[in-house]
Amino acid sequence: MELGSSAQSGPKNDRLAKLGVVIVAAGESARMGGVDKVFTDLHGRPLLTWSMDVFEAMPEVAVIALVLSAPSLEKGRALVAGTGLRKVAVTLPGGARRQDSVRAGIDALAASGATFSLIAIHDAARPFVDDLMVRRGLAALRATGAAVAAVPVKDTIKSAGPDHIVTGTPDRKTLWAVQTPQLFEARLIQDAHRRVSHDVTDDASMVEIIGGSVEVFDGHPENIKVTTPDDLLLAGLIAARRAGEPGTLGPGSVMATAPMSQSHGRPTPVSGGAVRFGTGFDGHKLASPGPLRLGGVDVPFEMRLAGHSDGDVLLHAVASALLGAAGLGDLGRHFPSSDQTIRGIDSRILLGRVTGMVRASGWLPEYVDATIIAQRPRLADYLDRMASAIGESTGLGTDSINVKVTSTDGVGAIGEGQGIAAQAVATVRKAGS
Repeated sequence: MELGSSAQSGPKNDRLAKLGVVIVAAGESARMGGVDKVFTDLHGRPLLTWSMDVFEAMPEVAVIALVLSAPSLEKGRALVAGTGLRKVAVTLPGGARRQDSVRAGIDALAASGATFSLIAIHDAARPFVDDLMVRRGLAALRATGAAVAAVPVKDTIKSAGPDHIVTGTPDRKTLWAVQTPQLFEARLIQDAHRRVSHDVTDDASMVEIIGGSVEVFDGHPENIKVTTPDDLLLAGLIAARRAGEPGTLGPGSVMATAPMSQSHGRPTPVSGGAVRFGTGFDGHKLASPGPLRLGGVDVPFEMRLAGHSDGDVLLHAVASALLGAAGLGDLGRHFPSSDQTIRGIDSRILLGRVTGMVRASGWLPEYVDATIIAQRPRLADYLDRMASAIGESTGLGTDSINVKVTSTDGVGAIGEGQGIAAQAVATVRKAGS
């Protein structure tokens, strides 16, 4: 069966289902002392399940193929059965090389009977993929049929010969560190795997070899690959931070890693500008018809916010505050209204991109306080959901996000119900401080 067939034996009720996923976990874990890293504990559950749960929950995903090393095959099948991952159609052994394992996964997707036209390939050793990252990839591949998660290289890179003598210094502005997921039109990546047999380092390389174009999209600095015990330790810290645990490098813990004052025995701020603040503001007029998109939530209302994207003033204010705190300019500089690729885009995606830019520049979001200014509709019942949406886009726990609403008591255009505005303050902390 060809990929993207019209067979209907996969998930049937999801009109968005179009993505087949190959999760690759067939390595030997040689640098982990022989322990299969994807089954090691990461904050209370197997590392493998972190990425699997993300793809399982996405309505865009139709089917998943899990590729494991032969010794771990039965353990993996038991894990899938015990966790109720219904989209995992097959768990199969990998091949001698990573590309052989991916090819086996692609073939398994084709044989599953599920309907899909796109394929995502992801390394299970990267546990911190999220749905927003995948959706950024889905948007990016529209132009070329192939897109890879990546982050800009921050260090200066040197090329050197066998004698360790430097032969060149490439411009780091053009360099990206590639991650997974990598997303492709199904027939394109199938063709690439058929035509390329020599060793390659990633699937996108195959597409490049056969003459295809590949676009990069924003990954995430925390989308690390666990290869060594040290990586696993770092992953544990990231997982704890995302869970909002005290004493970790995470939300609400601006002072957690600050040095102790020897005279008073209490935390003191780190010197050198380790903590910064930014403010953001946005406002749009209301227009018919509804619903109202605000804070990443659809609010039942007869009107909507007019704008180049979805007009979500709350998320725009938060994004502007984060950019300001990191010294990265304003939202319009990075996402101008002349950019037709973001027309009508979900502002959760924009906020996710901004968060990635902030982290890539060496700053970690710590806290967000935001105020919606609206005369109507009544929004109090939606504030918790808005905080959750902000948390999903920024990686912050909801205990580090405060959303409130006020009105102008009938004064001005907002008071007359002609528009809605929002303002936000964001705190960021220098990474490693």
